[in-house]
Amino acid sequence: MATLHDLQQLFSGRPPHEIAIEVNGFTGFKKTRLEELTPEEINRLYHSHVPQETDIDAEYNFLREQVVKKEWRSKILAAAERTGIKEPQCFQKFNHWMLYRSTFKKHMNAHNIEELKALHRQIMALESNNARSAQKPQTKAWWAKASKLKTWN
Repeated sequence: MATLHDLQQLFSGRPPHEIAIEVNGFTGFKKTRLEELTPEEINRLYHSHVPQETDIDAEYNFLREQVVKKEWRSKILAAAERTGIKEPQCFQKFNHWMLYRSTFKKHMNAHNIEELKALHRQIMALESNNARSAQKPQTKAWWAKASKLKTWN
């Protein structure tokens, strides 16, 4: 949080009429002196002249985490479409499954990376169980597999 003293030091080498013009334009032509500014206005004016230092490592880690999450989400959506949990171009059935049947019972964007990995394991186990069940005749998975393999000659 910048103070009035910080702002006065920043503008110390400038003539008073330039400072008045800048403060007047910054406040929407309401004030002309630095002493008239509110603490919020002082902070905004100070940071408009002195940009805050960015933490490169934190920004890199954040962007890397976003990329990893995006990859896991795409893997989960692809597996969900293969198993039939998600229909192409429709998220209603998948969102319902996420809220009521998934391990964490929340929407996909609320998961962290570890939860996304566990969710991927759950969907892969579901796909494996469906494939195993499709080997037994007259089961729901068997009929679904047969309807996919059926040719219309």
